Amino acid sequence: MKPLAHTAFSWVLRWLVGTVLTLFTLLPAFAHDTGHHADLTREALAADGFGETAIRVVQVQNWLTDYYSNSPTAPSSLKAGLEELHCDNLFTTQAIQNYHGRFLVNARDAVRQATADHNALALLTLLGVSLHTMQDFYSHSNWVETHPPGPDGAFRTDTIFTNPPRPGDPPLFTGAYPNLRPGATMLHGDYVSGLNKDSYVRPRWAEGYVFAYAVSRQWVNAVRTWSQEVDRNFWRTIQTFGDPGGLAGDFDAAFRISEWVALNGANGHWKGFGSGSLAEFLAFELRWTTSPDSAMVREFKSNLTPLLLSQHLTGDTPPTTTPPTVAGLPLNVRAVLLRTLRVREAPVGLFELKIDPGGKADFFAEIQIAGQTFIEATQIDRSDVRPFWTTIKFVPTTTRSVAVRYRLWDEDGALRGDDDLCDIRTGRGSDLNFNMNLATRMCSGDVAGIRDREARAFQATGTGGANRAIVNFFITTRNVRNP
Repeated sequence: MKPLAHTAFSWVLRWLVGTVLTLFTLLPAFAHDTGHHADLTREALAADGFGETAIRVVQVQNWLTDYYSNSPTAPSSLKAGLEELHCDNLFTTQAIQNYHGRFLVNARDAVRQATADHNALALLTLLGVSLHTMQDFYSHSNWVETHPPGPDGAFRTDTIFTNPPRPGDPPLFTGAYPNLRPGATMLHGDYVSGLNKDSYVRPRWAEGYVFAYAVSRQWVNAVRTWSQEVDRNFWRTIQTFGDPGGLAGDFDAAFRISEWVALNGANGHWKGFGSGSLAEFLAFELRWTTSPDSAMVREFKSNLTPLLLSQHLTGDTPPTTTPPTVAGLPLNVRAVLLRTLRVREAPVGLFELKIDPGGKADFFAEIQIAGQTFIEATQIDRSDVRPFWTTIKFVPTTTRSVAVRYRLWDEDGALRGDDDLCDIRTGRGSDLNFNMNLATRMCSGDVAGIRDREARAFQATGTGGANRAIVNFFITTRNVRNP
């Protein structure tokens, strides 16, 4: 047994180290919030045939791109390199083209090298980080503003690869981060201002999200092509990659640290604001940062910079060699969009308990559409909230109907116990299960009829007794134009 004084000193030292690290861990968001990056990455990889474990590895490496852009635990050379991977501070169309050209050369060469080395974890890391960069461009730039939807309202999916800038096109630029500098048009901004579309709390987020989905699909296809130019069979190895050790802890950290961050003015960065919890953030961060690095974190820290930044990503200088092309990819999908308009505690009777007897509910939604589960941003200590929760799922155009499950939870958090499932269903059971016919938008099951716009929405009210709540939402479809 350790001497008591030594044990106490070690505990205090670990606490102080963890606390100091958290003061700098997550500054204002660099990118699409973690949850949106994770959802985009999952959809693109699942469409390419990746298994669940491999998808989670790539999602973690995608998140580490933001985490170590800000964390003092990153080696200084790594941190400086990561700051180049968010498509910020590019103030002209030419700068954007230079940046993408250099990135393409670096990424192709890195993918080929990882494949030649048969280093599956390196290739998955490259895939996660490069997807992060590609997704960021459509959030951090004015691409959405310069590529508006057509009269039919369909989502556009042309990217800088399938629709490169031409003479006479409106100028492209990205936001200045963190402060204005010469040549900048707009700041990157935050949840209430600036150019970014990092979360569904921001205007035109949905359009930026769909562009990012399109480029994610194109990018996975390009990385597969570059890898198979070296070894036709290695791609199957990374699609079926197993847990290298530590995946569960890192995957949980990507969610919890992003959800609970509550320093430097932050109030959560999973999918918008409202989920910050300083006590839970400090406790979780201390535990994760003081545990040994996983294989994924070691790979991220040791090999990323020389592989992806052989040519620094400056917008001032074109690439030294001709960049490879990224081919367009027919998507043949449509978007199913579910938007939650209001969530509130149901009135309680004389002998009923409130959802959170000690205060107000901490609502979050778990929404499953066509088999994919989306976790929406927790709204802490709010018994009546109009959240920005917007869930977008892409399904093949041949799909005739989709199954939807809507679960509402009251988060108890790591310090308070298990989360509580709220009752939003009439009769027995707590969650809503229904189907939507994509041709007619007619729903059947626990909710029925057509409720496809804000002015005409479903209202679901729990009647089972415990943890009763009321949810208002609508569900609709939108066409997605092929690139």
